[in-house]
Amino acid sequence: MNNLRKPVSPVLSAVILAAAIIAVGVIVLMWISGHSSMVIRQSQIDLIRSEQAAKENLVIVHAMYSGGNITIYVINVGYSKVFLGPIRIPELRIEDPSTGLVIYDDIYTPESIWFHEYFVYKNESNADKDKAEVIAMPLGSFPEYMENLEIRDPEHISSSEDVRNNMKAYRLDPYTESNYFYKVVVIPNRPLDTGKTYTVELWTLVPIYGKLYMCKLYTTTIVT
Repeated sequence: MNNLRKPVSPVLSAVILAAAIIAVGVIVLMWISGHSSMVIRQSQIDLIRSEQAAKENLVIVHAMYSGGNITIYVINVGYSKVFLGPIRIPELRIEDPSTGLVIYDDIYTPESIWFHEYFVYKNESNADKDKAEVIAMPLGSFPEYMENLEIRDPEHISSSEDVRNNMKAYRLDPYTESNYFYKVVVIPNRPLDTGKTYTVELWTLVPIYGKLYMCKLYTTTIVT
């Protein structure tokens, strides 16, 4: 019995080689095209974010601590909406030196989507009907939130990936005669120490392609 295989013809070999080269070429072109789209998209996001940051003009008029609440009065004196996201008070973070357990009493978000809640009211009202509108969207860049808010572990936010990948923001409209300022109310989890200075960080967000990206940091201080 003859077990020798018949040699492949030169023509067939050439066809197979050409097909393989074409297939590899198509894959490379698809990768280049996809990579190029990603680069263009990121550059567009950066441009939109920088343009929005340049247009934003949120003025912190006054900040105080009274009756167990931190109250911050802000005015949007720009011409476009401002979306107020996380608020952070770094001095309120607690860490147990023996266990390394971190308690994030320093981070506050609309409707407590992450950690604790803060509230925004139109003018001097405390009524629910006068709360600023809340929007909710997926995060634009999770690592950016982690870094800017100094969150050490995603699990510290929530065990739910759906919660970790979403954020909310209050919409602050530009100044008008009927809506001239907003009152931001943060209720700390514990009383602030007397005679101490606390830093308050306000992060604005910008919606781009249906996702919320961190935009601009505003800071103020309060002395108790």
